[in-house]
Amino acid sequence: MNRLKVASVLLAASLVVSACATIVDGKTQSVTFNSEPQGAEVSVAGRVMGTTPVTAQVDRDKNLAVTFSKDGYKQYTTQMGTTTNSYFWGNIVLGGLIGSTVDASTGAMYEYSPNQYFVTLKPDAPLAVTTSKPRKIKEIVVGAGAELRHELATGGGENTNAILAVVGVGSTDAPAAVKALAKMAASTKNDLDFAESIIAMYEVR
Repeated sequence: MNRLKVASVLLAASLVVSACATIVDGKTQSVTFNSEPQGAEVSVAGRVMGTTPVTAQVDRDKNLAVTFSKDGYKQYTTQMGTTTNSYFWGNIVLGGLIGSTVDASTGAMYEYSPNQYFVTLKPDAPLAVTTSKPRKIKEIVVGAGAELRHELATGGGENTNAILAVVGVGSTDAPAAVKALAKMAASTKNDLDFAESIIAMYEVR
């Protein structure tokens, strides 16, 4: 195969994979938002996503701000973290400049990390705040994330003990509880759903 044919093949291949990340992951990403208390309005870059708990498709882009608002509570705003989609690098290797340029322009090169946000809103009257056990569980589960899941898979740890303390499991029942939580963690990929499952199982109020 001469150089002209090789160049033609490479060009054809680059056109096929040029939008690889866009085809595989698209211009948006599914992101879950939750809050304590629930019912907070969520806005991303000024666009209302719904009220917590809510899962919405968010455009992949840099420097997007997410805002949580609820009457009687202070508004909370933070920047959504992004990581570069691995398919973007595949485009550079396989698709060259064409592929990488397409993905950068559509936003598909950005992937939100984490893909779920949990926020504890502060009331306008701080003295009225009461500690909520469900809130504690959500903060531990979402905050620890993969670390908690690793603990449960290996028999427990600091975060696991914190959850057991909140739900009122003593040392005698701890081994059985850890196994139950590990099984639940394995079948629940979303951290917020995992937290809700723990709250429901132990009837935490």
